[in-house]
Amino acid sequence: MTTPVRRAPRDYRLLRTYRTGVVRAVQVTPRVRRITFGGDDLVDFEVAGPDQFITILAPHPYQDAPVIPAGFTWELWREMPEDVRPVARNYTVRWYRPEMAEIDVDFVLHEDGGPLCQWAMRAAPGDQVGIWGPRMAYDPPDDVDWQLLVGDETGLPAIAAILEALPAGARGRAIIEVADADEQQPLPTVADVEVTWLYRDGVPAGKANLLLPAVSALAFPPGRVYAWAAAEVRTIVALRHHLRRERGLSREQ
Repeated sequence: MTTPVRRAPRDYRLLRTYRTGVVRAVQVTPRVRRITFGGDDLVDFEVAGPDQFITILAPHPYQDAPVIPAGFTWELWREMPEDVRPVARNYTVRWYRPEMAEIDVDFVLHEDGGPLCQWAMRAAPGDQVGIWGPRMAYDPPDDVDWQLLVGDETGLPAIAAILEALPAGARGRAIIEVADADEQQPLPTVADVEVTWLYRDGVPAGKANLLLPAVSALAFPPGRVYAWAAAEVRTIVALRHHLRRERGLSREQ
C-alpha cells in the first residue's frame, strides 16, 4: 500500500511543529553530512513541493532536547529566554519517505559554522529536534518552456529535488557552485537538463563571484523561462537584478 502524501497549507500560520529525532547520519561528501530524522510524528508530515524547506529547532549544547512549548508559535519562541529557546535555522528537505516516516536533510559543514552547523557535526542517533514547516518558493507557471536553476551548496539539495521531480520532456539548465570537484553529487533526472558545475577551489563561499558571470554569459534558449536560485544573499540580489533588468524576466518568472 502506498502511503498518502499530505499537502502543507499555504497559510504559514497553520503549519505544524513536529517532534522528531536523529535516526542516522552519513557523510555524503567531505563537506556535506546527511542527517535522517524519523519518528511517529513524521507520519503526518505535510509536503509543500520539491524545494520545500523546514525550520529545524535544535537544543543548545548544554540541553538534552530542545525546549518546545505545547502550541509552539514564533511569538512564543521570541518571548523565551535566549539561552533556553531552541536554535532555529532553515534547511531544505532532501527526501521525505512517508512509508518510513523519515526526512533527510543535508548540512553543509564549516569549522566556523553557526550553532546548527556545530550541532550537525556532532549529531548522533537519538538526538532530539523539532521541525516547523514546510514552506516552499519554487512555483513555475504552467506556460514555461524551460527552467534555470542556480545555486551554491545551500541550494544544491533543492536543485537535486527539483530535478528529480521534473517530468520527461521538461527542459532546463542548472548552474551550481561548490567548493571543489569532491563536492559534486549525482543529480538523477528524466528531464532534459544540462548541468554546469563551478568550483571555488579555495576561495571562501560568498567570495568567489562565479554564479553571476556564468548566468550572464549563458545563451538563453528560445521560449519562456522560469528562474529559481538559492545562494548567498548578495549573489541572489545580483542575480535578481540581472534577470529582471537585463534579461527582462517578469516577477512571476
